[in-house]
Amino acid sequence: MRYRIGACAMATWILTITDEFPEHWDFAKSDGFWDTRKRPNIEKGDEVFFWMSKGTFVGWARATTSIFELTSNDPPAQWNDVSTGGYKYRFELKVISSQVLQHLTWTEMSDATGNKALASNGSIEIKNLEGKLFLPTLFKIEPFVDVFTPMSPIIYKLGDDMRTKAIVEIADRRGQSKFRSTLKGVYAGRCAITGSSVLSVLEAAHIDRYFGENSHHVTNGLLLRADVHTLFDLQRITVDESLLIRVDPALIDTEYWKHEGNPLLLPTKKTHHPDADALSRHRASCSWFSPVPRTE
Repeated sequence: MRYRIGACAMATWILTITDEFPEHWDFAKSDGFWDTRKRPNIEKGDEVFFWMSKGTFVGWARATTSIFELTSNDPPAQWNDVSTGGYKYRFELKVISSQVLQHLTWTEMSDATGNKALASNGSIEIKNLEGKLFLPTLFKIEPFVDVFTPMSPIIYKLGDDMRTKAIVEIADRRGQSKFRSTLKGVYAGRCAITGSSVLSVLEAAHIDRYFGENSHHVTNGLLLRADVHTLFDLQRITVDESLLIRVDPALIDTEYWKHEGNPLLLPTKKTHHPDADALSRHRASCSWFSPVPRTE
């Protein structure tokens, strides 16, 4: 099965469901559409995450149509609050997941995505790459024609296309609880690249998939924020010989570029530092890598 990451080419939205009507998400799942009073600029293919007011996320869907104005010919909705004002717009959707892996507060979510808007806004567009990559990591992926996860452990061989195989692993990394717990301890609960201390969004990243039976050794791991873990697995971020963070120049216009040339945050004990050979193999897989950090 295949997993499409974050739909970075499309827009990403958060829509709020009032806590008085939690059943509205169930209606959306059964009817295959969502109605709004105001008109967010939702287009076909956009990712839409539904937030329960005073709660947490309850669902992730993909818009299968652009938003359009309702007419008398459109199927009626089941909403329980039409008496408070008529719905004027609709987009059709396909549910990706309603199984939430992490229950965050609005503040935690905002810190992780860079969102500055309030939930009361009703519809919020997440415009930065960091947020677009992060939100899908909050959900368990369900079987779906356009969302794929691995059915069994992947066997890696030298010469494999690691970028392609990494994509199918990104949604299935939560089972590494012991490895993650160890890395949380040696990295003092902070992302080795961003310094983030929001534990609920930190993951155990393997540096080298050729580490054999020692793959879960602390020196073959980095504690990384979920979105940075994704980019690391896709060889968009790496670490050079001087333990400086290196970022793919294709990301120069994103918030990730601010980490280019910064020192990697390291464990206190040198014996816990990342393995030099593992890091060497990782950056060798990055076709864009240059030995000299860029400063432009």
